[in-house]
Amino acid sequence: MIVKQIIDSNMFSVINVGRDTERTITKPYSCDLLSMAMVKASVGCAWFTVIGNANTIAVAVHSDCSCIILCEGVRLDEFAFKKAVEHGVTVLCTDMPVFEAALKLSNAIDAN
Repeated sequence: MIVKQIIDSNMFSVINVGRDTERTITKPYSCDLLSMAMVKASVGCAWFTVIGNANTIAVAVHSDCSCIILCEGVRLDEFAFKKAVEHGVTVLCTDMPVFEAALKLSNAIDAN
């Protein structure tokens, strides 16, 4: 499954469409400890988190995530949004809990 397919499916709401919507999503990844996510998030993952600040964007860029999905109704703050646009990071959001959202994406990936 690629990022564009997630966007087009309306599975999650769109905050920012990044530069590369043709990226393959390798797997869901969930972590809210930024230092751990920086080390453990695999290249191409869809990162599920409840942290909507500029540090999240920095970690996603550093870890080369395919996209970020903010959960539990969290949205980017204004500075983080500017950084997402500047760095071309796709950011999606949902009101679902992290586990539920990641499971939804995992099932969609398995179905493809």
